[in-house]
Amino acid sequence: SGSDREAAIHDLRSQVEALEADRLTTQKTIQRVQFEITRRRIVAPVSGKFGEVAILRSGAYVAEGEKLGTIIPSGELRVIADFPPPSALGRIHPGQPAHLRLQGFPWTQFGSVPTHVTSVAGEVRDGYVRVELAVDRSVNSIPLQHGLPGTVEVQVENVTPAALLLRAAGQMIATPKTPFARQAQ
Repeated sequence: SGSDREAAIHDLRSQVEALEADRLTTQKTIQRVQFEITRRRIVAPVSGKFGEVAILRSGAYVAEGEKLGTIIPSGELRVIADFPPPSALGRIHPGQPAHLRLQGFPWTQFGSVPTHVTSVAGEVRDGYVRVELAVDRSVNSIPLQHGLPGTVEVQVENVTPAALLLRAAGQMIATPKTPFARQAQ
């Protein structure tokens, strides 16, 4: 009969609507679970070798953004130096020659490692300006590796001894004398 067919069609439509609602709910649940999985995934920003790794016990809680280790990227070894702002800003520029003296290799015996400035940070971070240098490997005889501490000297200008003497004399003349300084003379 016609009313039985209409009742069956109505039941089928109700089942289709219920299944569609279940499908949408399941789809949202899958998206939420995928988001939670990506939040808990540990991803390194670069490829390379581990330089240091945090010691964690099984079941330890790791906060989002917590540092778990250091990765040393593959490629050319770079020298990173921190300079006080007055020494670096406006004075150190890419291309300037520099020398690295390593603490584990006395420079009187091993010499220094020739480098050149590749980049200078434009802002101060933690009270210092970061300067990156590339190693000029053609002359280097020291076995270089990540983590060697040392001191960097950047050549900021070439000045003759006479120019230095004139500069110092000019600074002495330009310095105003205070009444206290006159009494001390």
